[in-house]
Amino acid sequence: MNECRKNITNITANNSILCATSISKKHLFLDKRSMSDRSEDSKDVATGQAITNPMEPTAEDRLAIEKRQNKAFAFFTETLQIYGVEELIFCFNGGKDCTVLLDLLMRYLRQENISSGDIPMLYIKSGDSFPEIDEFVERCVRNYRVQLVQYEGTLKEALTHMSADMPRIRAVFVGSRNTDPYCQHLAPMQPTDNDWPPMMRLNPLLEWTYHDVWHYIHLNSVPYCSLYDRGYTSIGNRSNTVPNPQLRRTDAECVCGANSDAVCSCVSGGYRPAWELQDATMERAGRLPRK
Repeated sequence: MNECRKNITNITANNSILCATSISKKHLFLDKRSMSDRSEDSKDVATGQAITNPMEPTAEDRLAIEKRQNKAFAFFTETLQIYGVEELIFCFNGGKDCTVLLDLLMRYLRQENISSGDIPMLYIKSGDSFPEIDEFVERCVRNYRVQLVQYEGTLKEALTHMSADMPRIRAVFVGSRNTDPYCQHLAPMQPTDNDWPPMMRLNPLLEWTYHDVWHYIHLNSVPYCSLYDRGYTSIGNRSNTVPNPQLRRTDAECVCGANSDAVCSCVSGGYRPAWELQDATMERAGRLPRK
């Protein structure tokens, strides 16, 4: 939910609640990996691959991320002093920011001996979503042992239906950062607008930068959607998102050896991974303008 007021593609509202049944007992600190869209028996693209990160976090970066994490944990503690666990839900869209929020929240719940299933995951499914995103969401549900509450429609419609179906919910965690559209003036705890279902928006990542997000993912070996391996830096829907042109490989960088007259056959599709983006202000350069 990077765009704070962005509507998901309009389709008929519907909902379902899914629970994971076969779950790994380990948390997701296994190795640095992406989660591919391919099936388990597909051999052409691995479902998880090691990250080769040329921008290794420095000692200063590590300290900064530790401080960010501690501040997020303090925010979670403050939240639980105001709301009961049963009154909370968190939004998840499969993107990098929400992935960090998910991992932070699950680590905190484990620390506090709270079940990961006590705070449900809200996912708004679109007919225009990337299959890689849908698959990643399903894997997160299984691996983090969370309850999935799924709706179709706009964000506002989803919250309206959720409020009717789950009236106990009073606050929602969101992975917004203050560099996202319309988010620069958000407060960490921000009520929804008057014409929206009444709810408190909880924004623990507002001060995180683009590179903070990737440093956290790398330092904590957090799985992420495989689209980020292929040059996507900000993911919306298929109709409005392309790989970031800032990450397109030059002929000299191309690992498949194709010359300028040949089509690049690199696994990444000719783009460097998302975390290699140096200018964070270009994070949304792969988002197409609305028609």
